[in-house]
Amino acid sequence: MKGEVKSRLALLSILTVVGLLAASIATASGTGDFLKFAGKEVRVIAMGGQLKIYENGKLVKEITIPEGEYAVETSEYKILFYKNKMTPKEIEEVQKEHEKKVNRWLEIANKDSRVQELTNGKGIQRTDIFALSWTEDEAVLMVKVDGKFYKITIDLNNEIVKSVEEQSLDKTEVYYGSGYNK
Repeated sequence: MKGEVKSRLALLSILTVVGLLAASIATASGTGDFLKFAGKEVRVIAMGGQLKIYENGKLVKEITIPEGEYAVETSEYKILFYKNKMTPKEIEEVQKEHEKKVNRWLEIANKDSRVQELTNGKGIQRTDIFALSWTEDEAVLMVKVDGKFYKITIDLNNEIVKSVEEQSLDKTEVYYGSGYNK
C-alpha cells in the first residue's frame, strides 16, 4: 500500500513538473497571454522561484514562491495559486475524479466525425493532450496530432464537440470564465 501511494505521489510530482515545463515553454513561445477577464488580459509566469502577474502587459505583482508543489485554479474571474497541502488520500481521490472527467471528455471527442477524420479513425489518446481547461459547461482539449496542434471544444451539457480548430504555434488561446468573448 505504501509503495502504491509513493508511486502515485511520484506520478503527481512528475505531472506537476511536466505542467510547469509546458507552461514555461508556452510562455517562451509567446502563448503566455492566455487568460482574458472582462476586457483585461492577465498573464502569469512562474520562473526561477518567482511568480509574476501581468495585467494588460504591465507587471502588477511579483511574488517569491518557496519550493514545493503548487496548484492553480481558475474560477469565474479569479486565479487561485496555492501550495498543495492535500493529504495523499485526498490527492488520490482528486486524481481519480479528474481521470474520470478526462476519460469522459475523450469519449465524447472520439465519437465526433471531425476527430475521427483528424486521427485517421484512431481517436485522441490521453498522451495526445498537452493542455486542458474546463468550466461547468465546456471543456477545451489542446492536442497534438501528427505534429500539428488542435483546440477541441466540448459542450459538456449536450455532450458534443462544438469545434475542432487547428492552432498555430505563434499563439494558442484558451479562455476561462463565463461570458467570455472570443
